[in-house]
Amino acid sequence: MPFDQSVLTEKLKKRDHDFLILKKDILETVFNKDEIVFILIKVRKSEIPDIHSFIISAMAASGSDEFEIQNSEIIPRDKESMAEKIADFERLWKISLGIEAYLEGEVQYVYQDDADPGRKNYDSEISYIIETGDSFIYFFTHHFYY
Repeated sequence: MPFDQSVLTEKLKKRDHDFLILKKDILETVFNKDEIVFILIKVRKSEIPDIHSFIISAMAASGSDEFEIQNSEIIPRDKESMAEKIADFERLWKISLGIEAYLEGEVQYVYQDDADPGRKNYDSEISYIIETGDSFIYFFTHHFYY
């Protein structure tokens, strides 16, 4: 089911239906001597019923509060534009995120996430939500803050 902002808003009102994301489902990698932090959350579809529940749970597990989740701009993208953005990011920072290794099944939907649309984005930040035939994936990068 494609993402719908109104469904997300309704689900945020009923937080007692959140799903727990376990530590084993969260990968954190640090690149370039603590310069870039990469977080990836992957959950099988059998564990969370829909993309909206996954977004709420994944963003909460990564430290976002309800206000940030509600005000995130979640933009539909295609797989090709995501691949291009990731390739540009990897070239710029001279790293390999290896996203392909986490994509099991056919990619059904891709969304770019802007957690704070009013703030300037930095080239150390990318964020995507992916729905495949088998799983939901949320990943983002940010600059390490000392």
